[in-house]
Amino acid sequence: GEKGEGRMGDDLFSVKNEFYLGNYQGAINEAQSSDLILSPPDEKERDIIVYRCYIELGQSDVVQSEIGDGHPTALQAVKLLSTYKTNRGMAEMVMVTMKQWLQDSATCNNPTLLLIAGLIFMEEGELEEAAKVLHAGTTLEMVSLQVQVYLKMARVDMAEKSAALMARMEDDATLTQLSTAWVNMNLGGDKLSDAFYTFQELADKYSETPLLLNGMASCKMHQCQFEEAEKYLLKALTKSSTDPLTLQNLIVCAQHTRKAPEVVNRYLATLGRTAGDSLLLKRKEQWDAAFDTAAAGLATS
Repeated sequence: GEKGEGRMGDDLFSVKNEFYLGNYQGAINEAQSSDLILSPPDEKERDIIVYRCYIELGQSDVVQSEIGDGHPTALQAVKLLSTYKTNRGMAEMVMVTMKQWLQDSATCNNPTLLLIAGLIFMEEGELEEAAKVLHAGTTLEMVSLQVQVYLKMARVDMAEKSAALMARMEDDATLTQLSTAWVNMNLGGDKLSDAFYTFQELADKYSETPLLLNGMASCKMHQCQFEEAEKYLLKALTKSSTDPLTLQNLIVCAQHTRKAPEVVNRYLATLGRTAGDSLLLKRKEQWDAAFDTAAAGLATS
């Protein structure tokens, strides 16, 4: 479409935009602005985004206390996500509930439920299931999540198709630009600079969020420019000192730039407190086990 054409009719534009860029407090502030005049369907969508922002900010108590059993499916799905994110001991119960809702004809086509099911399946590493629920992607965000799932599956070809579909749906949308940049980053080579410029342009146009700074850093890491990547990551750390992605990328960079072990251990400790089940910590446990095995082997030989 023409640039900005979708913007006139979308009063939630700036709320959604801040959310997609990872500026969660900014999105909440925009949503509470008295200038915002919304239709009832838009009000519902605003509530979904605001609650998802609280989840991302680690303030799930707001979601748990405000969404009751009488609320519509979309909000119930958001509450399920908040339960999953704050209490991984409940993961099994969350999965059972979610699968029941996905099989119930009254709820199974709800786009918010499908999106959140995709998010949860993806976090659980059930990528085939995530791809299945997102397959009929009716919203831009559902298709952008498809892109992430395919990239995790190392199916860059499928991710490219989904990003192309997004470009046909809404070419200049922030989500479309972000998804295209993620695909370009995975394609590598000359496409890395395209990805970098997309993240940089969005940061210049809106604000330097940890999400965008990590995007720029990841491009530099792919080019083995770890010192350069670290500059963006340290900037991201000043904006959010507990962001798991920033910490994971800093740990990777620290190992390539030969930082002192205590530097890495501090990042690992913070990551352990904020995202105890993060993939990197799981990998570290595997590395530690492998190291212990190797050391024991040396001792006995």
